[in-house]
Amino acid sequence: MSGLNVTLDLQRIPPIVGDLGIDLLRRCLGIIENTRWPIYIVGPSGSGKSIIAMNIAKQYSLAKQVPAYYVQLSPEQTKTNLILGLRLEQGSLVVKNGVVADCMEQGGIIIVDEATHTMQEVLLMFNSIMDRSSVTAIGDKIVYAHKDFRIIFCANDSQYSGNVKLPKSFAQRLVCFHFDYPRPEDELRIVDQIVKEECVAADIVPEEVKKYIISLMDEVRSNEYPLSVRNAAIAVVMCNLALHEVLNSGRKVEIDDYFVSGANLESLRKAIGSRLNQNSLEEVRDLQSPAINRFIEFVSAIGVDRFKEIILQSFMYYLDVDLGFYDIQLIKDKLATIII
Repeated sequence: MSGLNVTLDLQRIPPIVGDLGIDLLRRCLGIIENTRWPIYIVGPSGSGKSIIAMNIAKQYSLAKQVPAYYVQLSPEQTKTNLILGLRLEQGSLVVKNGVVADCMEQGGIIIVDEATHTMQEVLLMFNSIMDRSSVTAIGDKIVYAHKDFRIIFCANDSQYSGNVKLPKSFAQRLVCFHFDYPRPEDELRIVDQIVKEECVAADIVPEEVKKYIISLMDEVRSNEYPLSVRNAAIAVVMCNLALHEVLNSGRKVEIDDYFVSGANLESLRKAIGSRLNQNSLEEVRDLQSPAINRFIEFVSAIGVDRFKEIILQSFMYYLDVDLGFYDIQLIKDKLATIII
């Protein structure tokens, strides 16, 4: 094999969280199970496309008792190391399968991730594989696909820097599904899942803080500034570690002056309530609600400045992100002023 492939460990694939993802899984499986058409899942970075594709592959693999593969495309890949090609072995050129040819012969399912991070010429090589005959060849070797062979492509939206445009003949062969960011309540569940899996320290961050972080992320992210649930999870983990630090120090926690004697305290509480409840400022009625107070108590415990710094660190503020011609500083300036 090419060395570029990964046979999926079906036991390690995270479950899909949220009704939107489950619905997309169902619709994609309808195509996979009833046709040989290739599926193309497109959406913003970090929306969960790869997890959905892996769950599709898992269900198909278990139902058909066939292998499931995963490969990420890159500009360096060629037909030789990805699909099928001639390679030098002991001084002679021999025909060797890549992961795609292996999957074709075995009737397996393969996820081709980051489909727009390669060259158009590489995508065009998939055309004959995606045709009704489903065949690839080099020299005098021809590989025909087993009737159970299936292929799933995943890619970010075209607005992202570094993407290549899809060749027309390639695009015409695809069944395309778009998947956007999950709903806030689903992102909260995903954050909890990530924190549980990735952070050794017990999760003691109040739910209100997580909701606030997710709401803030949703407010500032865009195609130009693609924050995802991963960024929110990083912020929650850092908040968690900061709170453990405070509790271990034995320092007495008091409400920060920022929430007591600062200007526009009513507006501040309204803004917090608005983010916690995902509604407008006008709809915030109870400025002394337990949820608002719990958020204020947490931020006071780790410090307002520490909380702001965690958000900036987690939301790529200090990273020089390539956004093409878009002025990222405009977004960063907005983020810095609306954190709290």
